[in-house]
Amino acid sequence: MRRKHFGTVLDHILLVSFTIVMSAPLGLVFWNAGKTGGLSARGQDAVTSMDGYLENLAFFRDLAANTKAADFSWMLSSSMFLALGIATVTTVVAFLAAYAMTRFPGRIPKICFWITVATLLFPVEARILSTFDVAADLGLIDTWPGAILPVLPLALATLVFRQHLKLIPEEIFEAALMDGAGAIRILRDFLVPLSKAPIGAVFLISFVFGWNQYLWPLIISVDDHIYPLMRGLNLVVTGSGPGLVVASVSMLPPLLLVLGFLRLMTQLTAIRS
Repeated sequence: MRRKHFGTVLDHILLVSFTIVMSAPLGLVFWNAGKTGGLSARGQDAVTSMDGYLENLAFFRDLAANTKAADFSWMLSSSMFLALGIATVTTVVAFLAAYAMTRFPGRIPKICFWITVATLLFPVEARILSTFDVAADLGLIDTWPGAILPVLPLALATLVFRQHLKLIPEEIFEAALMDGAGAIRILRDFLVPLSKAPIGAVFLISFVFGWNQYLWPLIISVDDHIYPLMRGLNLVVTGSGPGLVVASVSMLPPLLLVLGFLRLMTQLTAIRS
């Protein structure tokens, strides 16, 4: 009994210790974002305050007034719209593609799947010039579809959904067909409710992927109409107060989404058990 109690205490000590170590950089960023001097703050600037946050945010307002740079609210809105667009389109298209690849007979779905997986070898950075030429020919320059469509992580999402759908017992499909359900009803009433966990995981990964986009929005937006938050990091000095504000705000949406996904996984686990 004593040995078991000691092991439990040791596990909690290790868990708390590693949690503190892993979260220390995040805490450092959030704490110093409220200092007007950032990481190099001294004296009165060394105290984190709401006035410090507001003063650091005012830097972007003044910068937008004196230059062609976007203000902070527009950068935040651009990042959110870009990330949600990439996550939504990727999740829907990849799920439908995986559904078709697992239900259609013959070799053609398998060939399509391997062609889709092969695109992992050609990220947008490796084909950026040709992708820009295609986007220009299609009139997608300075448009949201042009910023979203070329960078969709469809290959990875399709792989995840296909492997998940292949694990669903064939008896479910046979029972649905016997009840007169068609392809759309099977997708809506059976597959989507059974796929909440992978759908959440793919949406989360795609959102973070879109949220961190920097190079492609910089290239596709010739008139700086699309100005995500990651581009704002180039406007400030690393470690400065405004830079830490951008860094702290840029971490919040993915962090909240991860916490929401963990809660979803907990609920799904409780329901299944």
